[in-house]
Amino acid sequence: MSRYGNKLATPEQVASLVRDGMWVDYGTVQMPRAFDRALAQRVGEIKNVKIRTLGHLTPLEVMEKDPDAKSFWLGNWHILGWTRKYIAENRGTHIPYNFGEAARYYRDGLDVDIAVQIVTPMDKHGYFNFGPLCNFKKAVFERAKIIVVEVVEDMPWCYGGYDECIHISEVDYVIENKTDKLITIPSPQPTEVEKKIAEYIAEMIPKDGPTIQIGIGGLPDTVLRLLADSGARDIGIHTEMVTEGIADLHEAGLITGKKKSFLPGKIVWAFAIGSRKLYDWIDHNPALAMYPVEFTNDPYIIAMNKDLISINACLGVDLQGQVSSESIGPSQYSGTGGQLAFVRGAYYRATKGQPPLGYPESKSILAFQSTYTDKHGKLKSKITPTLPPGEIVTVPRVDVSYLVTENGVAYLKGLSIPERVLAITKLAHPDFRDELLEEAKKMHWLNKQWFLGSI
Repeated sequence: MSRYGNKLATPEQVASLVRDGMWVDYGTVQMPRAFDRALAQRVGEIKNVKIRTLGHLTPLEVMEKDPDAKSFWLGNWHILGWTRKYIAENRGTHIPYNFGEAARYYRDGLDVDIAVQIVTPMDKHGYFNFGPLCNFKKAVFERAKIIVVEVVEDMPWCYGGYDECIHISEVDYVIENKTDKLITIPSPQPTEVEKKIAEYIAEMIPKDGPTIQIGIGGLPDTVLRLLADSGARDIGIHTEMVTEGIADLHEAGLITGKKKSFLPGKIVWAFAIGSRKLYDWIDHNPALAMYPVEFTNDPYIIAMNKDLISINACLGVDLQGQVSSESIGPSQYSGTGGQLAFVRGAYYRATKGQPPLGYPESKSILAFQSTYTDKHGKLKSKITPTLPPGEIVTVPRVDVSYLVTENGVAYLKGLSIPERVLAITKLAHPDFRDELLEEAKKMHWLNKQWFLGSI
């Protein structure tokens, strides 16, 4: 305990260590808010301080107190709402990345002068736990010249495979944050369209012992609940994100992992963002094994799971099958995350044969609503002939297996360009299909013999 006491510091004391031009890392999603408030008080004293983070659920005080960017500039791995505002104001930028590779980016030489990340209270053995956000925190600390932990009292302790803890001997300073609690967000509720999409996806999943990876949103949790209603059993989980839907199915006895081919019996995951109910379920739960994303999101590790079904959402698709999941035109909306890794990892393991409905046993599924309503109230198609100028391709056309909308399912592997055009057009809203086909013909992607009678 003497080592702990000797390393205690106030947020202001740690903030005073920041100098002009430093790189300061804030961690991932749940920010070190006591340190952030203290550093914000130094606006005007310091300049060109670069803050690197991965998303944030609340405004950053350093950005709110520095609207003219006199002192701070933000680099963000993954974009959430507040970051979009800061980027639009030219006070920050996105750092393109594959989520599972981020640890290597640091180890290969990213500068980190000071890293401040939130942790649980220290246990009797001298360890702090990273809570529900293992991600790549340990790699950040390995690169940092000054290592600081900010203790948050209500963080769940998460059992893991490796790199889920840091020992007091590795830490330079400890900030005790007795003011802030872990930020919670409610579980998203699915729309009627998402329920329809989920019905198609649930039909594609084996009922006996599948392993599931799901992304964020109302759609994935709806798929899980439909699986429960369909009689699925012995479900396994290998994912980057744990959700309340996973917790509910586990408590109902439907997630056992007994038939997983890799780490059987364990729910393998890297992070969670959700409700207090979710955090309480995660806390000291031996059914869960948390790993850094360099492990969970490694396509070769993913491919070690037999019958893996990867389910993720996307923003838009073009008629060649290019998938956009992170930008709207040239404006960065989110980030690549682990989507591409799971798309590839699931396909690597796909097996031969004819399971029910003729679907391969392992598969990657990218789902989206076929339309959206623009700011003028006009219905628009998310399927376009080509992606809009500047829009980022998250999943190349050659990697896409299954696309699902409320209008059906398309499997793209092995299809020629005309076949792709026809398959993807069938996923579009009926009001837009003729227009899409006409544009495809103009680009010589669809000639007459392919077109007649095909849709």
